[in-house]
Amino acid sequence: MKYAWIENDVVRDICLGHPDQHYTPQVAAFYNTQIPDDIQMGATLVGGSWKNPEHVPVQFEDEALPRLWTASDIRSAMSLLERVKWDNDDSKIIKTAKIEMASAQTLEMIAPVLQMLVDSGDITQETMNKVLA
Repeated sequence: MKYAWIENDVVRDICLGHPDQHYTPQVAAFYNTQIPDDIQMGATLVGGSWKNPEHVPVQFEDEALPRLWTASDIRSAMSLLERVKWDNDDSKIIKTAKIEMASAQTLEMIAPVLQMLVDSGDITQETMNKVLA
């Protein structure tokens, strides 16, 4: 038997094992129904019996996710001298760039940061081109 989170007589989610071992007490409280091992998510309770959903093939779009850059992507393209400046926070521009790059960024977000570093002389245009390649 496994534990299920049931909403409106439909299996919303299944926990393999005891919910207290996998979730916080607040979330584990939702997994309060034991169901047979052959029951799947989406199963419905009909007349006291569980009925698994008919499987419909999932269609995924071939949509490419946007590329993301991190501060380590910038650093890895730098020359040794540029890395020394970067690692030692040699300018206010570098400090700001690191704050801006605290999380992964898209091209639209990283391009102005890189241009700011080029304009300040903290990195070269060649380094910027390597980062964006």
